Amino acid sequence: MKKKSILIKEFHHKELVKISNVFGVPYGDLVQSMILYFKRTGINPVEAINENPATMVKALDKRIVSFLKVQERDILKPLRSESFQYSNEQKKQISELSTWIKDVVVKLNDYDNHRTKLITSELDKLEKKLERQQKAFIELAKLIDIKNKSGIKETLKSIFE
Repeated sequence: MKKKSILIKEFHHKELVKISNVFGVPYGDLVQSMILYFKRTGINPVEAINENPATMVKALDKRIVSFLKVQERDILKPLRSESFQYSNEQKKQISELSTWIKDVVVKLNDYDNHRTKLITSELDKLEKKLERQQKAFIELAKLIDIKNKSGIKETLKSIFE
């Protein structure tokens, strides 16, 4: 490793020695660590404010908490309220739809019962007409074959039974 020298004011050299003694590190190693720290964090020591980092973190923490409270007030609470209202509207619509569906089912059942009665009534009418036609055929057979020699009357009766 090649050693290099840097020129700094005597006051800063004394400060560097004090800091290196506090941390228990040779000041050459301390300067290397400082360089790596500034490079890694992106902190510019020339522009650094002479504040304790813990104080800066507390201030930043207060800003973050304040920001989160504003987000909660302006976005999250209204969103929660809107979601609650939407959920209630959905429940109401489902309830109304359920009532509507029940009404439709009742009406369909009524319509089906009415239709069944009409069909049954028409079938009864047809059955009566068929019975009259059967009687008419048998009477015709009686007239055609008075003594029932051809057996037409019995044949018709067996067909209709």
